[in-house]
Amino acid sequence: MKNLLGVILAGTVMLSARVEAANGDQYAGYGVTAMGMGGASIANPVEATAAVNNPAGMGAVGSRVDGNIMATVGQLRSNVHGAKSDDDIFLLLPGFGANYQYSPDVTFGITAAGYGAGVDYGKPIPAFGTSKVKSELAQLILSPTVTYQVAPGHYLGVSVKLGYESLMLHGLENFGATNDTDHALGIGFGVGYLGTIAPNLRLGLTYSSPVWFQKLDAHDDIIPDGRLNAPQQAGAGLAYDWGDWTFAFDYVWLNWASQKTFNNSLAEGGAPGSSNGPGFGWQNQNVFRFGVNYKVNERLQMRTGVSLANHQVPNDEATLIAICPCNQPKTVTAGLTYTVSNNLDVSGSYMYDFRHITKGTGPSEGTEAGGELHMLAVGFGYKF
Repeated sequence: MKNLLGVILAGTVMLSARVEAANGDQYAGYGVTAMGMGGASIANPVEATAAVNNPAGMGAVGSRVDGNIMATVGQLRSNVHGAKSDDDIFLLLPGFGANYQYSPDVTFGITAAGYGAGVDYGKPIPAFGTSKVKSELAQLILSPTVTYQVAPGHYLGVSVKLGYESLMLHGLENFGATNDTDHALGIGFGVGYLGTIAPNLRLGLTYSSPVWFQKLDAHDDIIPDGRLNAPQQAGAGLAYDWGDWTFAFDYVWLNWASQKTFNNSLAEGGAPGSSNGPGFGWQNQNVFRFGVNYKVNERLQMRTGVSLANHQVPNDEATLIAICPCNQPKTVTAGLTYTVSNNLDVSGSYMYDFRHITKGTGPSEGTEAGGELHMLAVGFGYKF
């Protein structure tokens, strides 16, 4: 079963094998419309990708299919005790969602979202090992979702999160890693609420469990317990419609500290691969997202937004940031949607992760890494 599902899901993951993200291995926004509003979407669902942000949002979007492709370009660089490396990024990440209004109160849908991080420096870093440094973490989460309208304008949603994960670690022999790639399947769940709590004012609440992945046997000698789970997270959002304007605000809590591979310090004290073995030293993140949408006319909408978060990598835990330099949590976005017909709309969004270089202190002195990223997404939505 693991091999069969792996083959099915790998076709999608192949396009996103080196995802680069702002908040750990996550982008500021998922779905073209949400992306254009800085990710603010918990109380403002528009597309059939809404379940990524809040499962209950699928109850408000009707029967539709949405697909998009996002291109990411940029440069990541590192300096590890005088060994300078850089990686020019170009990658494509697909996204997809479909939703069916089964009855006035019930919907069924499914979404696909990609997460991950990695680098390919093309040469060794002597402090890490003798092989060319290349790391790839790719996760694909499929979320079958059902919603129920418990009262007019009030929705509850539940998602089952089905995950596929691939991890490659090369060039880390000094930390005990073998140059290998492994794969795992995972499962988790998400729940959410969306409701109109006052005229033109919506409230969204959501919680996602960790996605618990199988053990990565090829890496159980280096990562704690051999597991790399996606973190649990929770969020709340508000959205307000004022004439042709919509204002949306989200708060999201990312609980990296609950996952040992992400949270354990490199100096944790235990043997590599054990529960108290060395990890990346990440801390929890608090993410604030704000977006504005303006309806120019019956066919054109324009939007912009911002996402701000604390750095999940403390400066004194930056020893391994060179293999995962995803610490650019200040993002600005812009986007638009053009309605082609009553059934079809086309959207585009641009997202910029501001340049940030993390410089190690204390036990991480002499290490620095980071960069900047530009993302451009194009998508379509079809209502039926």
